[in-house]
Amino acid sequence: MERYKKIGPIKIKDLWFDTDNFLNSKEKIVCLHTNERLEQQDYDAVFIGQTLLLDISQALDSIYKGFEPKSCRYCIRKSLKDGLIVKQAKTEEEYRKYLDFENKFCMEKGIPQVSLEEMVKLDVFYALSSKGEFLGGCAFIVSETEKIARYKYGSTLHKMNANEAILWKAICFYHDAGIQIFDFGGVIPTDDADNYYYRHYHFKKKFGGTLSNSYNYYKMSGIYKVAYEIWNVIVKLFFDGDLNEATNWLNRCGLIK
Repeated sequence: MERYKKIGPIKIKDLWFDTDNFLNSKEKIVCLHTNERLEQQDYDAVFIGQTLLLDISQALDSIYKGFEPKSCRYCIRKSLKDGLIVKQAKTEEEYRKYLDFENKFCMEKGIPQVSLEEMVKLDVFYALSSKGEFLGGCAFIVSETEKIARYKYGSTLHKMNANEAILWKAICFYHDAGIQIFDFGGVIPTDDADNYYYRHYHFKKKFGGTLSNSYNYYKMSGIYKVAYEIWNVIVKLFFDGDLNEATNWLNRCGLIK
């Protein structure tokens, strides 16, 4: 998948898993998000993060048994017992309903909102209570060539174990579709219960994935290389190297489009 985003006056071509497009791009600045390790001559800069990768090429029973029994498997069973329903969005109305829910969450958290143009390119799964209450959903991006499905966006009311049920539904769907790897969309590992990322990390960890590197590669020309070096210093000095927080700050300043 590709999209264009703007940070102030700077236009960036943003690619997911499309290495060939990245390597052949003539854009002034282009970014590639991937789990693939590239040769150093193929890029100008890289941010290395971490994610959890789950092998879903094995039997579904084996995948399920790899989940933590109390904090994960029990939650999935209870959600089904309580009548929770998980559906895949098919219509524009379904996409819009989830998009409105997601962007309300983004506004509350001060993180970049999502456009309908981008959302309809993703797979969306959402949860309803037995009474029809919309409990939230998740959106996933798929690389058919690399056989990877990646968790891209997610927000719920944290009711009826909707998060666990949605992810299990998505894993089952991608398993049946022949996808081999389920990428939980990035984590910052920590065992410090006071750390902002603690709950986020341990929620994803209970599904049993393997901690792996993920990469944001950049190719730039001319003045953009200088701008990047300045930005990199800002991230290190003022955000302790936390690119996510730096990006959220740019969004709060109204600079991301």
